[in-house]
Amino acid sequence: MSDAPHTPPAGARLAGIEAGRGIAATSVVLYHAVRHLNKIHPAPLLTQAFQFGHAGVDFFFVISGFIILHVHAGDIGRPARLGHYAGRRFTRVFPTYWVALALTVLLGLASRQHPFPSAAELARSILLLPSHAPPLLGIAWTLQYEIVFYLVFGVLILSRAAGITLCVLWLAWIAAGTMTHDHTGLPPSVFGVYNLEFFAGMAAARLLATSRFARKLPWLAAGIACFAASAVAEDLGWLDGYANPARFAYGIPAAMIVLGAAAADRARLLPLPFALRTLGAASYSIYLFQFIFIGIAWHLLSAADVPTGIMFCVLAACGVGGGILMSRLIEYPLMRRLRKRK
Repeated sequence: MSDAPHTPPAGARLAGIEAGRGIAATSVVLYHAVRHLNKIHPAPLLTQAFQFGHAGVDFFFVISGFIILHVHAGDIGRPARLGHYAGRRFTRVFPTYWVALALTVLLGLASRQHPFPSAAELARSILLLPSHAPPLLGIAWTLQYEIVFYLVFGVLILSRAAGITLCVLWLAWIAAGTMTHDHTGLPPSVFGVYNLEFFAGMAAARLLATSRFARKLPWLAAGIACFAASAVAEDLGWLDGYANPARFAYGIPAAMIVLGAAAADRARLLPLPFALRTLGAASYSIYLFQFIFIGIAWHLLSAADVPTGIMFCVLAACGVGGGILMSRLIEYPLMRRLRKRK
């Protein structure tokens, strides 16, 4: 972790990683689309085929660890950079999330399926505070993990020594608590094994920064093969995708993919089609707004006699397409406007 200012090389857009994030978001959409479909049209084959889809979250966490260290390595030990770091993280995460949260609450009230949330529920969800209770926008539980990780990295920016010490202690605590199943009653986002995937991503960023990494595409291919093997194992019932070992089964290959893709991007070896670039750019909105658009489509189609396969395709297309729409109408305009004021 160098004290020198770190600037990614010119043109290093990391398009391969961004495309991977888009694929991961789409896999989560497919996973949730099947579960909506099962409410009225049991689809065992589709359920089995896309059972692994939740592992897109593992990929997200690894990418987050990689991106934060890749972009902010030069900020470590430089307290004056904390404001810049906090501002970038805030504008990236919260404004778009608050739009998705507001729409979720309003649609719940309009459908009369959910009462008006309490002040405590609203505050906890608005601030993404660690909690045993899920946020009002259920899928935002992952953002609770992200916020904890951002706070830990913020300590690294304030003080290199204090931050490294905190990271070591946090790692040890997660490992010890996982083995003893004792975390003193704290929320999962503080101690959960998912947090190890942030460290896997940072390790990939560190390797990229300190080595030439000649075998880029073989490393990328090996990561994809291992991740796919874990996905197949879960689909066949050989791997419990929700248990702690699955975080390693998915997290380690995800780190291999991220490292290989970033190294290939740096060497300009990954030309990507427009569709993947579009998915990657919209991945955050696809992830956040998927329940809204899948839910709307499901309510419109649930009373109609639509074939199972077609209904699944419509739900998935609405989840992905709605996210792309919101990224263009809400996410990027909002983020640009807020950052322009700084």
